[in-house]
Order: sequence, then C-alpha cells, then structure tokens
Amino acid sequence: MTFKAQELRALRQLTLPILATQLAQIGMGTVDTLMSGYVSTRDLAAVAIGTSIWLPIWLLLAGILVALSPLTAQFNGAGQTSRLPKLLSAALFTGLAFGLIASVSLAGLSQLLPLIVDDPLTANIAGDYLLAIAFGMPSAGIFLAYRFYAEALHHPAHVTRVMLIGLALNVPANGLFLYGWFGLPELGGVGCGIGSALVFTGMAIAMALNTRKHRLQPQTPLWQEVFRPDWTQVKALVALGLPIGTSIFFEVSLFSVIALFLTELGHITVAGHQVALNVSSLTFMIPLSLGMALTVRVGHHLGANNADLARQTAWLGVKLNLAIAAFNATLMVTLSSFIAGLYSPDAEVVKVASGLLLFAAVFQLSDAIQVGAAGALRGYQDTLPVMVITFISYWAIGLTLGYYLAFNDLWFNQNQPLGAEGFWSGLVIGLTAAAIALGYRLYRVSQNPKLVHAV
Repeated sequence: MTFKAQELRALRQLTLPILATQLAQIGMGTVDTLMSGYVSTRDLAAVAIGTSIWLPIWLLLAGILVALSPLTAQFNGAGQTSRLPKLLSAALFTGLAFGLIASVSLAGLSQLLPLIVDDPLTANIAGDYLLAIAFGMPSAGIFLAYRFYAEALHHPAHVTRVMLIGLALNVPANGLFLYGWFGLPELGGVGCGIGSALVFTGMAIAMALNTRKHRLQPQTPLWQEVFRPDWTQVKALVALGLPIGTSIFFEVSLFSVIALFLTELGHITVAGHQVALNVSSLTFMIPLSLGMALTVRVGHHLGANNADLARQTAWLGVKLNLAIAAFNATLMVTLSSFIAGLYSPDAEVVKVASGLLLFAAVFQLSDAIQVGAAGALRGYQDTLPVMVITFISYWAIGLTLGYYLAFNDLWFNQNQPLGAEGFWSGLVIGLTAAAIALGYRLYRVSQNPKLVHAV
C-alpha cells in the first residue's frame, strides 16, 4: 500500500468518528431547542438564547483541551508511552479547572441577561437555563480531556459511542424535568439545562471507565496525580491550548455578533441569515473534523521524527478538504432554493436564505483551506500565530468590512447598502485572508518545523 493510500485510510478512520462526535455535540443544543419549543414560544426563545451563549464557551473549553491531541500523538509516535498517564492527569486537572471557570462565567452571564433581553420572563428562563448548564461545565471539561486523549491514540470510535449515547439520553433526561415526566415538577426550559448538565456528568463517567479499561494499565495512578499535577505539563497544555480555544471562539462569536447587527434589518433577514448559517455550519463540520484528524496524524509523524511524512500528510489533508468543499459548494449553488425551503415555508425567508447560500458556497473553499491548515499547524504545536491570523482575518477584516458594506451607501450598488449580503461578503473576504495567511504559514512551518520554536 502506498503512503498516500495508507494515510488516506488513517485519516478516514479518524475523521468519520470525530465527525459523528461533532454532530452529536451540536445535536445536544439542537435537542434542547426543539424540545423546549413544545412547552411555549417563550421557552423556545429562552433556550435558544442560552444555547447561543453556552455553546461558544463549550467550544472555547474544547479548544483549550484539544492541545492534548498533538502532545499525546507526539509521545505515542515517539514510543514514549510511559509519559502518557501524567499528561492525561495534567489534562484532567486543566479540564476541571477551566470547567470551573466556565461554570462561574456562565453563572455570571445568567445574571446579566435581564439587562440584554427585553422580555423579563424570557430573560429569567434563559438565565435559569444557563445556571443549570453551568453546573455541568466541570464534567464537560473532564469529558473533553478523556475525549481528545482517546482520539489522539486512534480510538475515536470509543468517544463517538459515548457521545451518541449521551445525545440519545439527552431526550429522556430533558423530558423528566422539562415536561415533568413520572410525577416530577414541570420546569419548562430550565429543565433542559438540568437534563443536559446530568448528561455531561454521565458522559464524563463513561469516558473515565472506558479510558481505564482500554488506555491505562490496571494499576496506573491517575486521579491521585490530578490533584498534584505536573505543572510543567499543565503549563504546556495551557500555552498550546489557549490560543486554539481563542481562535475557535473568535470564529463562533463572529457569527453571533453578525446576527445581533442584523436585527436592525428585520426578522425576515435574521431568519434567512440563520438558515444559511445553519447549513454552512453543518457542512463546516466535515473539514473541521478532518482538521482534527490532521492534528493527530501530523503530531504522530513528528513524534516519530519524520518531518517529511508530517509535511506530506498536512498537504494531503488540505487537498482532501478542498475536494470536499468543492462538492459542498456545488450542492449549495445548484440546490440553494430547495435547501432553504426545507427550513421555512415563507417565500421571503427562502429568497434571502438562498441568496446568502451562494456566498456560503464561495467561502467553502477558503474555509476548507484555513481549517485544514489550522489543524495541521496544531499538529506542529504552532498555535499562537494561528490565533493572531484568525483574529485579524475574522474581526479586523471580515467584520469591519462586512459592517461597512451592510450599512453604508455604496456607489456600485446604486448608493444602497448591501444589508445581510454585505456581512457575508465580508465573511468571504475575511475567510479568504485567513486561508492565504494560514496556507503560507503551513508552507513555511512544514518546510522548517523549527520555525515554531522561533516564534
């Protein structure tokens, strides 16, 4: 079997379970939103508001802990498996500590919602929902540490099983508190938060048992080390992971900010934007999952002291991402009206959404390059430049230019603002800038990995 065929097989075996895990992760927020809609429109709105706040924080936490993947992969590739348990203990400490920080942050944000949301009752429901979710964040941090450890050791299917079971259990767990099943009090949207927090805890316990059975020796001390961790390992994880988490947060929060700006243009525009955003978010999961697989494979080859194979794998992954993006873009262009019609029967919403999907089709290619390059660079442990590039590309270029195009009179558009299309034009330009900069950075680092340590 040629190297290319072997590496494609390895990437596929990693990417498919990671993709299923990512979709299940998003699915938990979707389940909360859908189930709350059967209580009342107010509960639906409250849970949607709460989800838009806690999901970016979850992704920030996940981004910090994804740093465990390249470190684990390099130790494993170098045959230094005796160092792995202490690294995992340091990751569990980091996950628990940042999970507690996330918990306190969500609790604080829950108290600020009445200042942001006009309807007091909706604000109270959303605040209580966030407060309930906050109790699950430390468990989420522990689960994520076990998750990325397993994926780095080429056991992503174990994580997928736990995540899919957690997604399935989220329905009855929500129902117990949301609808008051089996005589429990009917709590409405707040019950979704309680159910999801319990599921986070269950998934953390399940991954702990799975890790003990499949990835640790029977007598290996683990949690003893969590409460007296190797501070060198903790510092390495945070130094590597914080820029990753911040980069992901920059991208996710950008779309939330755009949605807030678009409220000035009316509910039809906002609805069309949300439809196009949901479609592009779903398609984005594929290149994102492949990027995570690239982190593992590049890190593995570097650990085995084979920089040439790491470079070949990095660019193979970027090319594969481009091929997938071209296919997704073709579907978006040819089926834009049909896809938008699946989300809404309103002809005006479909018109806005199908127009925006054409912009989404264009930036599929840029998005594929930038997320693939970022994933490979994480394998090289080159995370700080990625954070700087994403901030400049998304916020300084994409958001600033998008705001100008959306709300200012333009000579090339008969002195009319572009509205939502202005923001999406900014996104196309910002993502293209990120793709060029990250692609160039990957070219330089893959040619000379020592550049990482020179930063």
